[in-house]
Amino acid sequence: MRALRPPSPRHQRGAALIEYTVVASLGVLVLVAEPNIVLELIESLRKAYQGFTYMLSMGIV
Repeated sequence: MRALRPPSPRHQRGAALIEYTVVASLGVLVLVAEPNIVLELIESLRKAYQGFTYMLSMGIV
């Protein structure tokens, strides 16, 4: 049985570029497929913060 050696830097070249490309393309796909997603995210964050501040004002937290 052969001992496992870590891959050489020559074999790892370009792996990060592929990962960044996949993540960036998925992000662009989400933004193009649903143009209101940014507005929905802002609205949901606003509602969550509003609920958080309401609970703080009640003294429950």
